[in-house]
Amino acid sequence: MRIGDLAKKAGTTMRTIRYYEQIGLINPATRTQGGFRLYQENELRKLRIIKALQLVDTPLSQIKALVDTRRRGQMAWEIAGGVSTLLEQQLREVNERIAQFRATEASLRETIDILRCCAECSLEPGPDVCPRCPVILSRSEIPVHMRAVIELGQQEGEPLGTRRENPRGKDDGLLTAASAVRGPLESD
Repeated sequence: MRIGDLAKKAGTTMRTIRYYEQIGLINPATRTQGGFRLYQENELRKLRIIKALQLVDTPLSQIKALVDTRRRGQMAWEIAGGVSTLLEQQLREVNERIAQFRATEASLRETIDILRCCAECSLEPGPDVCPRCPVILSRSEIPVHMRAVIELGQQEGEPLGTRRENPRGKDDGLLTAASAVRGPLESD
């Protein structure tokens, strides 16, 4: 099959196929007299496997290393060690990313919990007010997403800690103007 047909069947582009050929991931079986590349069905299978590996975040460099390792050996014992080493490295990287995702999840959940309390606050959020809020003080540290809410939303020239009308019409006492000045644990 020609490169255009292969690209269509594989769900990729001719440019990608040429690049994969250039780096040695796939090979055209032959060329026509006019110089057109012709590919066998096994190249389509390879492209689908490459695409499947990329969908599970396998970098192209690692796919290339797997292909090269496989091509160097003929027997299972010749390739098993090299392939295992590559896959163990990818597993370590995946575990590191999972840990990062879990930390992000925890930060998001904690920030959402804090923001539910903030919905009742009548003060302008900012770096001079929010860190003294009892809801935030009750935590060992401010989650990164909450720090962004506090510090990145401040507009130039706006005074921090000013009272704004609460659309719900009540003051829940979490952080009043007086407590913003004196501190969160002193009463009004």
